[in-house]
Amino acid sequence: MPRPSTREKLLDCAESLFAEQGLARVSLRTINAEAGLSPAALHYHFKTKEALVEALLERRMPALMERRRELLDRLETRNEAPTTREVLGALIRPLAELLSKETDAGQRYIRLIYRLQADGDLYSLFARDRYSGGVDRFIPLLRRALPETPTAMLQLRLEWAIHLMLRSLAGIEALPGADRPPHEGALATLLLDFLTGGFEASLSDPKASD
Repeated sequence: MPRPSTREKLLDCAESLFAEQGLARVSLRTINAEAGLSPAALHYHFKTKEALVEALLERRMPALMERRRELLDRLETRNEAPTTREVLGALIRPLAELLSKETDAGQRYIRLIYRLQADGDLYSLFARDRYSGGVDRFIPLLRRALPETPTAMLQLRLEWAIHLMLRSLAGIEALPGADRPPHEGALATLLLDFLTGGFEASLSDPKASD
């Protein structure tokens, strides 16, 4: 197997450090030291931390978004309304497939995305402006699948679903009673079961709990 290039070594180290500690707590000097490279190496390849983060996102985002676009296109062009599970499958399946192909690297990438989102450091327009597989395409499909559910509630549940999906696929914690997170295929199925139930749950009257 060929040795990774200096650029790839820096990206791997930065990805791990950012995922573990967040952007604010990791300096460029720390990344260079972790990679065992000279202080000038990272500046030569990326110039700034912002450019480094963008390069990290770009390593796998295009393929993920293209796969998601394919799944969404199929649902949008069908005559019949999609099911909730089918729509959520388009959200989850690209990441689950990444884990199946590249277990360690895929999990590291998802951990990075989860950390950036949790810390508020994920550029909100990054995916939407560049790719057609962004989350903005999910609400119209969910409205078709669940016409009785208000759009605002669908948007809220989608935000929750994305957070739970990233946390679960990142392997942040194992299931209760398990030594490790389940296989990505089984985990994707469990996620789809849970999230489909959440989306299809009837709306409760907030006053009922008062």
